[in-house]
Amino acid sequence: MTTFGIIFLPLCLYFWRSPARLLELVMIGAVFSAAAVIVVGGYGVMPALVPAALFINIFVLKLCFGERYPAERLALSVMFPFIAIVVCALASSFIMPRLFEGDVMVWPQKSFIMARSPLAPNSGNYTQDMYLLANALLAVTAAPYLTREGFNLRRLLDAYFVASLLVVFISLWQFAGNTLHIWYPTDFFLSNPGWAQLSEESIGTLTRLNGPFSEPSALAAYLCGTVSAAGWMIFNGDRARLPRLALICGLAILLLCTSTTGYIALAIMIGLLLLHTFIASSPATRRRVLTGAIIAGTISFIVIATIPILAPSVANEAEMVVTGTLNKNQTSSYNDRTTADRDSLRAMAASDFLGVGWGSTRSSSLLPGLCAAIGAWGLLGLLWFTASLYRHLAIAHRLADASTRSVMRGCNAAILGTLISAFISAPTISSPDFYLLLALLVATAARVRHEAQNAQKTSVILPRSPFGMPTIAKG
Repeated sequence: MTTFGIIFLPLCLYFWRSPARLLELVMIGAVFSAAAVIVVGGYGVMPALVPAALFINIFVLKLCFGERYPAERLALSVMFPFIAIVVCALASSFIMPRLFEGDVMVWPQKSFIMARSPLAPNSGNYTQDMYLLANALLAVTAAPYLTREGFNLRRLLDAYFVASLLVVFISLWQFAGNTLHIWYPTDFFLSNPGWAQLSEESIGTLTRLNGPFSEPSALAAYLCGTVSAAGWMIFNGDRARLPRLALICGLAILLLCTSTTGYIALAIMIGLLLLHTFIASSPATRRRVLTGAIIAGTISFIVIATIPILAPSVANEAEMVVTGTLNKNQTSSYNDRTTADRDSLRAMAASDFLGVGWGSTRSSSLLPGLCAAIGAWGLLGLLWFTASLYRHLAIAHRLADASTRSVMRGCNAAILGTLISAFISAPTISSPDFYLLLALLVATAARVRHEAQNAQKTSVILPRSPFGMPTIAKG
């Protein structure tokens, strides 16, 4: 057991009878993805998996004792394409490496030899299967549970924003440790031997920030989700303080971590925000977005104009960061990443577009990795799930009140921000908080639709009264 585990594991066991608190601990534990609570044979157990496993255990026990949830059928019907994809992906990890063994060249998982090798069953199939199974079980069990009456859906989303503020605090602590040389417990936050820890990267004299994550791009990917969620909620009229604080602090750390992934994802999200706002949003939302853009542009102009005068050394460091970002396509790491992505697409074609199996290969970004792992059938299944989820949300959005719409918007935007960053530089999405946000999104919409159906059933239109007015009876 690691030092982190000595602190986090008793906290999870203390709340083992409270499923709601365990789900909040999943959000908090997902922040420490580069840490481990227990190390077994060179593999570390991610902190978020502990409360997730306890929650799944409690859910199954309650299910065995006959407990049911109001909109569980609706939630599971929306999740059915996702369940089908997961089952088929797990089956592919056993079938495809044996079906195409030796016929396809792949980049194996966690290989010490930086070269492609012939496809064969390997340990990556089993480890990636365990991550996928744990995350899928969390999503499939949390979606029905979150439809229960009395559960505060906004509180779980607020736990996500609190976790992002925790990331901001740790990142600022690391920045102070790099610049002011104060104590920073790197080994405490980076205790998982199963991850490649890239905490010593630098640009010039500036040490890059990775916070509690394994590398700067992972930090940027996480903050892209929280910034996207907070920004979309605020622009749609949410007045809570927590999203505003998460947006401002998240943007500051995104700019400070010098991650190309973060910069590109942020630019894409801003473009999507402006496009959606001026095509499909209300006039009030357009005014808020325009006001925010003007304020942000003015502040950026003032900062850029005054920094070279007030802090020439900071301006020099910023120039180095910008130059390094613009010249990213000339680096060896960029060439390695693009090569891995191209080889993943070749592996998909060489396997007759069936894929080489889940966990059989690794890529640099999400889409080529999915193409190689689950092939064309898996991509079609994901499109099926996306269409089903979109229809589910569209119906619920028309029926929901303002507070429930805000929760759905936050979850939707967080998932989109995470996906954008993963499409740029993440081979998979293995963080449990992503799947919990997906479950929260499905459950919120399912509860809205279920309550609307109940209200419709209990409202019976009776014949007209003698005075000519219709009578409505609620029973």
